[in-house]
Amino acid sequence: MAQVKTMLLLAIAAAIASASCGQADLSATGQDWREITFDVVDDKPMLAARVDETSGRMMFDTGTPETVFLNRDAVPLPDGQVVGNGFAASGQPIEVRLHQAPLIQVDGMAIATESAVVSGDFGFAEVMFGADFLGFIGLPAVQDGAFALDYRRGVLTLFRTDDHGALVVPPPAARDVVANLTFALIPGEQPTTGAFIGSLPVLLDFDTGDSGTLYLRPETRARLLADGTLTITTNLASLSGVTFGGASFDGLTVRLVEAGGPNDKRPWPGSDALRLGAAFLMDHPSLWNFPAGTITILHPDAGFLAPR
Repeated sequence: MAQVKTMLLLAIAAAIASASCGQADLSATGQDWREITFDVVDDKPMLAARVDETSGRMMFDTGTPETVFLNRDAVPLPDGQVVGNGFAASGQPIEVRLHQAPLIQVDGMAIATESAVVSGDFGFAEVMFGADFLGFIGLPAVQDGAFALDYRRGVLTLFRTDDHGALVVPPPAARDVVANLTFALIPGEQPTTGAFIGSLPVLLDFDTGDSGTLYLRPETRARLLADGTLTITTNLASLSGVTFGGASFDGLTVRLVEAGGPNDKRPWPGSDALRLGAAFLMDHPSLWNFPAGTITILHPDAGFLAPR
């Protein structure tokens, strides 16, 4: 299934910012770390959640620029204020509404949110994620610290850091690290860095709510096919010789989209870019440290990932 999160208009984001206050956080107050178990549906991490009296699951989606984005098809909400319209990446139109924040719990613990939250009707996504799909937990819920995403254990671990990104626990040992890269965090975007596909430099970002997408201009597609680093089967692509963070990766499978074409729903369409998401992260546990601006790819059996 194609990625379902909404590509919001800038005007919507401005309306949300003007109506919100406070800071959301999935971490437990006063604790150095918090472990949250997750289920996997369509490769995506799904966290047990409760919105007021409605229990279900929310997707942990670092590509969602709001703390929470509720599915009002599954969550009873007052009508709220219409603040704009957007589109899901899979093409469905989404009317975005603003509501006074309900009580939201994740894995049994109430989380702080802004005073107002947004919703969309994501009923179409329930075919994949179930009738208890309550919406998305987005990037602002974790970007004040660090987290490790470990599919093998099915655990999202949140870590407290200082302002410079120093972890309150010992960092991964050198033997645990596969790749280490720095990223920029542009407001409203995913952590973004650079990579090479063979000898071709491309933008690279990471997104837990996307299975993985490759955006290519036709001339770039032809070049990668010619040099053997790209193999295409229908609308899927397999990549070899992808290098970043001091490591090389082969056999990466991603959805293929023509850059600048009708299915390119990015706010900045037209450029070549690689988005690594859930399909990659399932096989490669990762440590995301936002104050430090780093993502570390770990060995699956890294000691850092042991239960705490």
